[in-house]
Amino acid sequence: MPPEPLIKQETRILYPSEYRAIRSHLSFKDQLRLDGLLFTGMRGVEFERFIESPEWYKPSRRAIDLPKGSMLKRRAKQAERTVLLSNAGVQAVETLLSYRRQSPDDLRPISRQAWTETLTRAASKAQGEGRLDSLEGIAPKMSRKTWASWLIATHSHREGSISLSLGHDIRTMLRHYAGLGWPADARQEIRQYTAGWGDE
Repeated sequence: MPPEPLIKQETRILYPSEYRAIRSHLSFKDQLRLDGLLFTGMRGVEFERFIESPEWYKPSRRAIDLPKGSMLKRRAKQAERTVLLSNAGVQAVETLLSYRRQSPDDLRPISRQAWTETLTRAASKAQGEGRLDSLEGIAPKMSRKTWASWLIATHSHREGSISLSLGHDIRTMLRHYAGLGWPADARQEIRQYTAGWGDE
């Protein structure tokens, strides 16, 4: 039985099992995109700019430095910020950048509409297999919202660092993503993905 959908602000917060179900129906390059978006928690436009500027990744610090102007969000709380990575994030970013070096044309910027359609198609196939309860809330924003929720579930004592890494106002972040009541088995799986975040 797939879990009942967890929806916040009309956007799906993925269980680890739902993430894997959707990912299994994506092409390799789209798996790289989903992993990169999820495990960095970046906004779509930030992520596209990062792909074009791989030097922003700092492997020795397990982090990505987003410079001024990379966000293009008028209400962004920080002009620049450092995105901290978990072990899964380091692996996702390094695989993505390695692939980009070999096949730069495969990771061209993708529109929000095209990415929505890609995710919905994959989710529909997963639903057909009985691995997803519904298509409710499947949207590009779900990767960022999922990562915020996962970090708060496993690193709640570092809420200030989480908000800085995500570029979120801390009160807004806690209001939307804290206290979601993850089942014990899901929380255990989430810990595997957030392990090593901020090199803790």
